[in-house]
Amino acid sequence: MTIRLAEEKDYEEIMNLYNNFVGEDRYSKRDNDSFKIVLKSPTNFIFVAEDEGRLVGFSTFSVRNVVRYPKPIAELDELFVGIAFRKHGVGKQLMEAVESKAKELGCYRLYIESAYKHEPAHKFYEDLGYEKYGYHFYKTL
Repeated sequence: MTIRLAEEKDYEEIMNLYNNFVGEDRYSKRDNDSFKIVLKSPTNFIFVAEDEGRLVGFSTFSVRNVVRYPKPIAELDELFVGIAFRKHGVGKQLMEAVESKAKELGCYRLYIESAYKHEPAHKFYEDLGYEKYGYHFYKTL
């Protein structure tokens, strides 16, 4: 298993993983997303898990400054591992890559948002040492 930063050539495989992540085909139309922008951004990152030349998982995170902390914070935006590769340490390796990059960038904390219904994910994060923290809210503009 190799964990590495995503490249443009990974687009189709990542979008297929996204479709599995959300449970429907929302990401098969090329350039109907921010993939290229994220790849070029110095504050957004996509890590992929590659097994025998095939992508089997991904994680994305962003880094930003907030007034309340003297250092930037990181936020995990997405983490997904294909069903056949779960419980094999892939998610943990992706999270280690995210944490390592966030530390390298001097981040104070790493925040994670997870939907209420993703209870196995909540246990996964807690097993990695993360603490429950508040609620997230959103409004589509």
